[in-house]
Amino acid sequence: MLFQNEPGEARGPRGESLKISLIRAVSTTMPSSHHDLPSSGTLAAAAAQLTVLFVDDEPHVTANFLIMFRKAPFKVLTANSGREALELLERSTVDVIVSDEQMPDMPGSVLLSKVRKSHPEIVRIILTGEASLDAAIEAINGAGIFRFLRKPCSVDELTACLKEAAHAREGQRRVAKVESDANTLRNLRGNFEKALEQMFIVVQPVVSASARCVFAYEVLVRTREPSVPHAGAFFEAAEQLKRVRELDRRIREKVAAVMPTLPEDVVMLVNVHPESLSDPLLSAAESPLAPFSARIIFEITERSSLHSMEGAKEQVARLRAAGYRIAVDDLGAGYAGLTSIALLQPEIVKLDMELVRDIDTSPTRATLIAGMMALCRQLDIAVIAEGVETAAEVGKLRELECELLQGYYFAKPGLPFPEPQFPDFMRDKVAV
Repeated sequence: MLFQNEPGEARGPRGESLKISLIRAVSTTMPSSHHDLPSSGTLAAAAAQLTVLFVDDEPHVTANFLIMFRKAPFKVLTANSGREALELLERSTVDVIVSDEQMPDMPGSVLLSKVRKSHPEIVRIILTGEASLDAAIEAINGAGIFRFLRKPCSVDELTACLKEAAHAREGQRRVAKVESDANTLRNLRGNFEKALEQMFIVVQPVVSASARCVFAYEVLVRTREPSVPHAGAFFEAAEQLKRVRELDRRIREKVAAVMPTLPEDVVMLVNVHPESLSDPLLSAAESPLAPFSARIIFEITERSSLHSMEGAKEQVARLRAAGYRIAVDDLGAGYAGLTSIALLQPEIVKLDMELVRDIDTSPTRATLIAGMMALCRQLDIAVIAEGVETAAEVGKLRELECELLQGYYFAKPGLPFPEPQFPDFMRDKVAV
């Protein structure tokens, strides 16, 4: 009960019980407008998105709470028994619970002890007129209450308490987020380590359509770690852990191990993350790929603007001086545009597979690729169309005089070096 009378206690000025007088006082002194509430920088800031549950066995008391806080910046729920409160908690999210102590079905201290076990994140407050020593001990030790309020309790006192509870709940959220982020980072680090241990590479051929032979093989990274399902997830994890350079180095080590078995007159396309352009080992003589530099084309995919990367142009110049060639990947997607060509001056560009897909049925895609092909011919840049999956796409790309093609239509990635399949209809195509 919100306000409790004992036998022989004082009566109100109209002969009413003190309980009724105080309820009347609360009703008449309730905020009459939004501006009368403890406002703006106080309760509003702390209680944003807060949900408060008031529990009292007298319906008129909980009804008064609804009226009292009707314009408060938090959501109000009510329950008229401990059992009802527990049922409500199973279907609603609650941040603060304010409970009367003396309720017939379940004392408030017992209710809050149950809440502590089932929903420990909820801030728990007791509001009571008189409590036994046992109830106080249970409230403190069992329920771990945030505040113990005595009746009568003014609107200002209760509001101030709710403000403090809101701050406490927000503090819990911040701590929980930090702990969650730490757990996420710990799990990510563990999964990344396992992915590195189980990492391997496969290659996919890039074919010369007119010569009907392999021009190059592109290196693709894989791992048997199930939590890292594809290369994109692998590099996203590396970026979050700031271990991109380490991952790229491990890939280059594996590439170096297979270079002695690379078929003659074929080059290798090796992806390089833009962050690795700042790695001094990339162009160093002690790099594991240095002995094979004449047969290596570094394929740079822009995940952010290369113009924002200090020294990118200088590093590319060092790579060329060491004998490597440069390709721009995914031209036409994301940051990979004409500025990349101007900055890197690549020997090869790869058309983004989203442009290539369904090119035979899309005049817009065909026009875009025709324009890119014309530009690259003027700049003496070779073009690779990747993601080729159908005979119709092959036919259209050959009409546009695209010589170098890559995709599942010719061969799936694998190792050792997979042999591509050439369709008969390509036999009569004239070389560009």
